[in-house]
Amino acid sequence: MMPKKLAPPLVPPDFVRRRYEEVLPPGDVLALEALFAMRSGMQAVDNVMSRWLGDDALTPGRWQVLAVLWSRGRPVPQREIVEALKVSRANVSMLVEGLQKEGHITATPDPADGRQVLVALTPAGHAVTDRLVRDTAGNLRRSLALDDSELRLLTDLMARILP
Repeated sequence: MMPKKLAPPLVPPDFVRRRYEEVLPPGDVLALEALFAMRSGMQAVDNVMSRWLGDDALTPGRWQVLAVLWSRGRPVPQREIVEALKVSRANVSMLVEGLQKEGHITATPDPADGRQVLVALTPAGHAVTDRLVRDTAGNLRRSLALDDSELRLLTDLMARILP
């Protein structure tokens, strides 16, 4: 039996939209509606991903760190994770610390440069990540309910709005 799909919430709610329309030109109203839609969409994706990752005690941020390490297939300087995820060094340090405590990764000083930290998947971390990459891709595909051309369009549009 297929799960019942709930109607999407109004984004933004009617009362917000009406107020926008009172004070803004139509194009600006559309821009703010797009902002509401993107924020709501990301919150929904984060919520379902948290459920999918919950059995492995992972957050979407931790999963992204594992995916970076998994894709590299070798120990990675922590700064590469910062660059790949476009987040702060402090944020990555916190994610790395949690993943290390859970046994998913190791973090050791770089023998070539003691100021750098090399981060690598443990065998258990590799197995979890390998499974989650496949599971998450399939789950997202089903949850988003978009065909290939729509997924490409969504990806292209998101890339255009990133700074």
